[in-house]
Amino acid sequence: MRLNRLFAVIAPVVLLLPLAAHADWPKGEREKYMAQCTEAATPQIGAAAAKSHCACGADAIKSYPASDIQALMDNTANDALKQKALTKIASCKADPKAKK
Repeated sequence: MRLNRLFAVIAPVVLLLPLAAHADWPKGEREKYMAQCTEAATPQIGAAAAKSHCACGADAIKSYPASDIQALMDNTANDALKQKALTKIASCKADPKAKK
């Protein structure tokens, strides 16, 4: 009987562990990403559209493990991770209502 109670308490915690591994952006890295992204995109699509597109891209990869996001930001990620992130970010569309 005690084992059932213990299992009932431990099981939800164990099931939530993978979610903890996929936390939000590491501290300060989202802001760094947004600055780099908007600077690069603004000449092509305008400031408002760049901000919208970059925010979408940041949201698209925020579910990645913090170590992967850090590797992407430090430019130390392997080619497979880079391609996966670029594909996910590329699926974001610039806001057509945003003015150049």
